[in-house]
Amino acid sequence: MLLITCPATRTDELVADRRIRSVTNHPTHIALHVECPACGSVHVYRTGRKLAAAPAREARIPVPA
Repeated sequence: MLLITCPATRTDELVADRRIRSVTNHPTHIALHVECPACGSVHVYRTGRKLAAAPAREARIPVPA
């Protein structure tokens, strides 16, 4: 179960796992596409590190010569 906030209705909704439509793994976050029971549309929720922190983290990774 997931607790999401619908951006259309601004209500908190408890969502079953079967409502997750897809999961996408990105270098900086994981994106969950969830079907919302309140409005019926699919919303994207991102988890993990903030997107703004990604370039700073990548700049510290040494590149092999």
